[in-house]
Amino acid sequence: MKQDISLREKVQYGTKKNPITGLHFETGEGTAYPDYFFVERHWHHYIEILYIVRGSYRFEINLQNYTLNAGDICILNSGDLHQITGEDSNTIHDAVLFDPCILAFSYGDEYQEECIQPLVEQMLMLPAIYHSKSRSNEFILADVQRLMQVAVGRNDGWYIHSKLLILEIISKIYQAGLMLPTESVQSEEERQKIQHYKSVVSYMEENYNKQITLQNLADTIPCNSQYLCRFFKDISGYSPIQYLINLRLNRACYLLEHTSKSVLEVALDCGFENVSYFIRKFKETKGCTPKEYRNSGNH
Repeated sequence: MKQDISLREKVQYGTKKNPITGLHFETGEGTAYPDYFFVERHWHHYIEILYIVRGSYRFEINLQNYTLNAGDICILNSGDLHQITGEDSNTIHDAVLFDPCILAFSYGDEYQEECIQPLVEQMLMLPAIYHSKSRSNEFILADVQRLMQVAVGRNDGWYIHSKLLILEIISKIYQAGLMLPTESVQSEEERQKIQHYKSVVSYMEENYNKQITLQNLADTIPCNSQYLCRFFKDISGYSPIQYLINLRLNRACYLLEHTSKSVLEVALDCGFENVSYFIRKFKETKGCTPKEYRNSGNH
């Protein structure tokens, strides 16, 4: 169930009072991922803890690639650019996402000042990968497994129990001396490249329904158009303009599925000034016309 383009994730996990969410994912026939699990490159404010129950996955985290198997743990820091791909249709994993602000204490004790606050402010980072049977995996494994049970199961008292388990996991990582300054994990060049990518994608998402030129995109960094095209395609596999077209087409799919707007209205709402061009690009990318897509019901 592969999507065509990456987007900044805007899903709101949890609620204002309970900003923790537990998720369970299975692949195979009859599931939301009949072929294999796939989440396109994106980022979010939440910290995410993932536990691989079955199968093998490829993780791309801040442009670095990793393979995770059953028993492995991954922790994504706030703002990490990431993509997850299951290797087959026989995978299971659980995930817990939470707003890092819930970790903070009002009293500025040593733990707050040396661990929690730097983590919330992204001055410290949690290690991303904890392979099965490694030392780092073993001392948090039981807590991570329990966290998945509690947060996904959502029985009485699940929220405070989940929060305590999250603090316990982070405390063990901190006490083991595994938390690292952000600048030691990524080079300045890598951080800048990722931030540039996020800036360009954010601009597209906020302005896709307007006229956008290559120079408009370059000005968001700022840089010249040659550099923009080179680094953007290096990260995404698309030129900036092709990425923008795909983004607009995905928005068009949503409107075709969820509204009764005409094809012309959909085209204009998604930034296409020429309806014939919109229909042609839609058919090239989706394999059918907008009307056929709406009528098929196979979305």
